[in-house]
Amino acid sequence: MVNAKTRLGYILARGGFFKEAIDSLSSIRIEKETLPAQVLADYYISFGRVYHDLADYAKDDMFSSTYNQIGNELLMESLSYLSDSSTIYYVKGKIALKEDKVAESKQLYRQALELCDTTDTETLSVLLSTLAFIDRRLELNDEAIHYYVKAAVNDIRSATKESVSMRGLATMLYYYKNDVNLASEYINEAFEDATFYGTRHRINVIGTLLPVFVGEKLDIEQVKRQTFQDGLILTSIFAIILIVAIIYILVQMKHLRHSRQLLEKLNLKLSEANRIKNSYIGHYLDATFKLVNQLDNFVLVGQQKLENKQYDSLSSMIQNLNSDFNRKSAFADFDRTFLSLFPTFVENFNSLLQPNDKFALENKDALNSTLRIFALIRLGITESEQISEILGYSVNTVYNYRVRTRNKAVDPANFEKNIKKIGL
Repeated sequence: MVNAKTRLGYILARGGFFKEAIDSLSSIRIEKETLPAQVLADYYISFGRVYHDLADYAKDDMFSSTYNQIGNELLMESLSYLSDSSTIYYVKGKIALKEDKVAESKQLYRQALELCDTTDTETLSVLLSTLAFIDRRLELNDEAIHYYVKAAVNDIRSATKESVSMRGLATMLYYYKNDVNLASEYINEAFEDATFYGTRHRINVIGTLLPVFVGEKLDIEQVKRQTFQDGLILTSIFAIILIVAIIYILVQMKHLRHSRQLLEKLNLKLSEANRIKNSYIGHYLDATFKLVNQLDNFVLVGQQKLENKQYDSLSSMIQNLNSDFNRKSAFADFDRTFLSLFPTFVENFNSLLQPNDKFALENKDALNSTLRIFALIRLGITESEQISEILGYSVNTVYNYRVRTRNKAVDPANFEKNIKKIGL
């Protein structure tokens, strides 16, 4: 009965019913002469742990110190009934810890752990968790995490719904490893265990940590989301810039191809113009030198005939010269040369005129007077005075031809400009 009531009182304390636990344990009649030593030891240890848990729950300098003192007195009472070395070291270590003798307490708990029966999973978890707490007090953080992990693993293996080890591990990961995600996961696990077991004071302790961890995780998630959104926005901006740049490059390449095509056309036109120029220069240089040679020969022979007074022969030679160099033959030569360079000139010229005003030539190798005037304009000779001198027409005749033909054009304003483009 004493053993059962002792366990009931301890269970009430673990559930947060400290007054009920103390009342229950205080109501037990302790007959030291008749009760077994182990029952007495369990009673005093359990009663002492109740007061220690009440001190941890109160967290008050005035009352907690009183509760710890009562708990230590009860634990001291248990020592006279203990025979198990591991339990003795555990009790002494707990007394030293509550007296704030942390280093001494660590040595006692380590000895208790070395002698502990590993099959006693509850005691093993208590020793490991308390050693982790002591190392945390001593700022030995890596060792504290090591013991918390071993205690948590022991609880999981023994299916013990205990939250101390998991809560301590979550706290260490949060404050010393900055692992918010894992700390949040473990504190949630500890909260579920405490809720399942019904330990109100541990639920309260976890309840003070849970919002901090979860809030931090939410903040981190928010930062991640914001970072993702910012990254998405920047990526979108860069993508838009890249697309615009690609479009711009493609447009510029298109313009470049167009410019290259225009340049090629201009080069072709330039080549054609050079060909025409070279052909004309070559043809008329050849004709000019022939004329010069013939004139030189005429002058030489004429002087000889004058010296010999052969006047009839000289007159006949002059007549022959006029027949060789008459204007009609010069026009025929010009027509042949021009049409060889611009074979479609007449056809292109007619395309610029109204349908009823087109020219129809009997001899396709010869030009009429009008076409000859505009042939000179196509070659760049645009002044009426110069054209009149070449063709032997009056200036007014040339002017009238130009005006009359322009009025027959489809586009009179640009007629002569279009003439200059024939063959290009």
